[in-house]
Amino acid sequence: MSKPQGYPPCATMLRALDRTAFGEETFRGILSNALDRGYRFARFDDPDFLSEQGDSPVLYIRHDVDISPNMAFRLGKIENEWNISSNFFFQFDAETYSFFGSDTLTIVRALRNMGHCVGLHIDERLLGSDKHAIRRTFDWVNEHIVTIDPVVSFHRPTPAVLGRRYEGFLSTYDDRVFDIKCYLSDSRRSLAFHETLTEWIKDGRPRIQLLLHPEWWCEVSCMDEFWDLLSSRRADQLRRYMLDNFPKVFSGIVNHENGTHKI
Repeated sequence: MSKPQGYPPCATMLRALDRTAFGEETFRGILSNALDRGYRFARFDDPDFLSEQGDSPVLYIRHDVDISPNMAFRLGKIENEWNISSNFFFQFDAETYSFFGSDTLTIVRALRNMGHCVGLHIDERLLGSDKHAIRRTFDWVNEHIVTIDPVVSFHRPTPAVLGRRYEGFLSTYDDRVFDIKCYLSDSRRSLAFHETLTEWIKDGRPRIQLLLHPEWWCEVSCMDEFWDLLSSRRADQLRRYMLDNFPKVFSGIVNHENGTHKI
């Protein structure tokens, strides 16, 4: 794990981030700070980190992909530039993107090729927390859809999964990798975690799990812009679907557009 050549030291980055905002520079600042303090970045499925009590502290970066596979890919590329492995979890039932769409599956494959752990972000309302149902789901996806790793992150977890160890796959709430006293998140697009994270890293807290939702890290001037970007991407995906599947019906109504999308 190392910084890209020519990247400024952590102290310089932190001074520049006095007015912290969501965006790639803040994200890079987090990586830089942790590396400068000797942290190792871990995949959840790395058995060495589950059993090892080494001298170096460990940081699990977890990305629950609720809205934007595109931003997941972007953050994964940044981490890869720094020789950092992290963890990405995709939803079956998201209404903000299609897990089964070719664009998403291409991103899943690309993230795994970079060395990241890519698993499922499961909603208990859909599958529950039964180990057999979840294991069968992993088997089906791997056999029929795309290769993923046997790690699950629960969407809005209930107490039933907190601290629970599963056989056949690992949960991000397994008590070997999760402790509420060492867990931080950017939930609800809040940067309140940032100051605490900086202190924990400075103190060398042995294990930290940091949940960062990729979509929040897209640089926008306001949430109205965020909404417009998301709406534009979903409309474009619907447009392509209708033209690909019903060209005789919609070719005279829907324009052929293939835009690129930040979110």
